[in-house]
Amino acid sequence: MKKRWALAADADASDVQELHRALGADFGALARVLAQRGLTSLAAIKEWLPGTPLDTVDLYQMADLEKAAVRLATARSNGERIFLFGDYDVDGTTAVSVGKMALERGGWTVSTYIPDRYAEGYGLSKVGIDRALAEGASLLVALDCGIKSVDLIAYAQGQGLEVIVADHHMPGPELPPAVAVLDPKRSDCAFPHKEICGCGVGYLLWRTAYREAGLDPNELDDLLDLVAVSIGADMVPLIGLNRYWVRQGLAAINTSPRPSLAALLREKTPGVITLQDVVFAIAPKINAAGRMRHGHLAVDLLTHPDPEALAQLGQNIEAYNSERRATEKEVSLAAQAQAATQHSHVGLVLVGQDWHKGVLGIVAQRTVEAFYKPTIVLTEHEGKLSGSARSVPGLDLYEALDEASEHLIQFGGHRAAAGMTLLPEKLEAFREAFNHAVDRRWPESQRQPTQHIDSIAQVHELHEGLATLLDRLEPFGMDNEAPIWGLKGVLLQEVRTMSEGKHLRATAVDATTGAKLPVIGFHWGHADVSQPVDLAIVLEWNNFRNSKTLQARILDLQ
Repeated sequence: MKKRWALAADADASDVQELHRALGADFGALARVLAQRGLTSLAAIKEWLPGTPLDTVDLYQMADLEKAAVRLATARSNGERIFLFGDYDVDGTTAVSVGKMALERGGWTVSTYIPDRYAEGYGLSKVGIDRALAEGASLLVALDCGIKSVDLIAYAQGQGLEVIVADHHMPGPELPPAVAVLDPKRSDCAFPHKEICGCGVGYLLWRTAYREAGLDPNELDDLLDLVAVSIGADMVPLIGLNRYWVRQGLAAINTSPRPSLAALLREKTPGVITLQDVVFAIAPKINAAGRMRHGHLAVDLLTHPDPEALAQLGQNIEAYNSERRATEKEVSLAAQAQAATQHSHVGLVLVGQDWHKGVLGIVAQRTVEAFYKPTIVLTEHEGKLSGSARSVPGLDLYEALDEASEHLIQFGGHRAAAGMTLLPEKLEAFREAFNHAVDRRWPESQRQPTQHIDSIAQVHELHEGLATLLDRLEPFGMDNEAPIWGLKGVLLQEVRTMSEGKHLRATAVDATTGAKLPVIGFHWGHADVSQPVDLAIVLEWNNFRNSKTLQARILDLQ
């Protein structure tokens, strides 16, 4: 489907002019974008740039945080065993890894647990609770999960196992009966940073527990590299506290990388490690452990001190990631063939008998990209259907699932992604209910794919000096994306294709001024570029053979 270009609203002309003057004559394109984002002076940019430092945040604004920290401090004094239970994705495994290293360093006795994706499914499980009881734990901390596990937590508490929930997903109508429930999305929680990841919630808990135990919370600063990995992988907004954590974490990864992360980055082209490297080079490999084998392998990798064992774990996870890619391709082909038969549905529910459960979320995202419809991908295991969903811009997926939830055994997630379980006999009723909910909640005006454009630019405005200044504004991510510029009516010259015609390299030329800009277009090798084209692009560097040159990456071509 052809994309509709949506241009960001222009900022006040006087604000743009003032900022342009302050930045310098060559930075008009950047002045337009920053002013749109409310950064209208150098002072405002300098204040925004580092994010919100942790020492300026009142952690005790988070509901139940003090209660949870005091309970952990008591557990340390009494020598109790703490059982860390985390979900099997990057957020959950990093949360458990950070918790293990923080608590053991501070003198706590710790066990760690990641559920099996197939045997236990998403979230807190009875199997995990029973394991905690068998190991003699007196306190379980549910990380990146637990906010809707009312019955399971009641069971644990009834067995004498106290529970602290440290989650960031949307609560249900009833909070679980835990000793403490930490979740910024609680309606009664005054903590202002609502969109932190599960690992981030856990990190605040460990710091506060250190304070309550008379330890120095700043001893945990070195764990922010893993918090940054979690933030990047979980796609939470890169503003405020999240921005501060990511900047601190990336600085650590670039100056003294943790051996486990260095092992996962060994194939990366030399150069500065960015958040994009975290998202595309580290996170998929950590996820691959839980997708293809078991999520605890990721915890072992991230926390293991033995270099030889670390090297072997890294190689194993690399192999699982390769296996994941092959499996994902196979399942995607089958899922998209099925999607092509559901013409009348605005919300897709796809089902496969033997689809690998570990790749369903990725397959759902690939299907969204191909059909531009919210997509649920399910597979059957032990008499139940379970799977993952991905949304589209303009639709709150969680609300759509909630509307159709009478047909589900359980579900959880947020506006962009979710997981669910249902009985096979409920499939058709759920498919119809989900389709109806999507149709009702997703405006028809938003059902054409949209390409956001921050500003229309001229080729001569996009130069190396601008790219260098953009480097200083990193990291970019959700709610703070890299600027996207639109180039209208440019000529593509010196055109060549790569990878058997899949990709495109060329030089964009302004027909009037002759200004030039190298461009690369992944999966645009098929495009007809014999006539002038409009391009949506982001500026980046091409690092090749120890040489760094400017290029623009094509997001859309018309």
